[in-house]
Amino acid sequence: MNIEKTTSFIKKTLSYTKNTALLGESATEYWGYYFGNRRFPRNQKFYVVYTNIDHTIPFLPNSARDYWLINFELIPTVIKLGDTLAGRFFDDIRHAYVDIAKEGRSCFREVPTIMPHFATHSGYALRAVQTLLKPVNCCPSLHTATPLFFYNLGARYFPEKEPELRQYIGGVVSTVIKTKLHALIDIAFGIFLSKKTINDKLGLEFYDLESFFTQEQRSKDNIPYEHIYRMYHDINELAGTQQGEEGKLPKIMERYFQEIGLPRVKREQSNCLYDLEQKTLVYPTDLKVGQGLL
Repeated sequence: MNIEKTTSFIKKTLSYTKNTALLGESATEYWGYYFGNRRFPRNQKFYVVYTNIDHTIPFLPNSARDYWLINFELIPTVIKLGDTLAGRFFDDIRHAYVDIAKEGRSCFREVPTIMPHFATHSGYALRAVQTLLKPVNCCPSLHTATPLFFYNLGARYFPEKEPELRQYIGGVVSTVIKTKLHALIDIAFGIFLSKKTINDKLGLEFYDLESFFTQEQRSKDNIPYEHIYRMYHDINELAGTQQGEEGKLPKIMERYFQEIGLPRVKREQSNCLYDLEQKTLVYPTDLKVGQGLL
């Protein structure tokens, strides 16, 4: 009996180690794509994604503490997927995960976007983020696309974990909005990218959590998630009319930006928001040009 238990333990340990190594390899590749396109020519123009609707949402810099820790909460579920699913499908999942970063990089390169920074705040965790990262490559939000991708898989294969995973997703999205690390339109395109990956790469049904966000999560943080989902549905509708090269995500994104009138500015002019009603750039005194090492 002891031999059987020992053998079983060794097999589980080897499986866990293998899956952890495979995930580590995929994560390295993922972040390589993410960080591989953060340098732009000095005269580069960026789409302004921060709008008057975003600016009505209170800025809560202390929420950024969650930014550094929140993604670690998903690791046990992801490793459990490797223990549960057949090797080939787990490989499909890993490749789809990396494809999210590849799609994001294509958008970042072809349709550069930028956010402003807030001029003054005392949030040390947020200051660390802003010191490290320039506020570029905002759209689509990979902080939305990737967790929602793994939520869909976790909720499907471990339904008992669904309530916990749902709350986790709510926390991720709420955090990046309240800390002004992402605009609402970034979230909408992040949801769309997650849906596209789940549908096209894995052939699975996608759960977009619209009811959860527009009801339960909205009651917690008062963020206008209904506006995010209006954009998400508009993006889906636009994507359904495009074919070939025009159906690729960067093309869809740029066409949507142009349809709603988002302007482009150079980085040194990015301490602004776009007023969707007045169709003009506004330069509030509490916004500044974002800095960052990377």
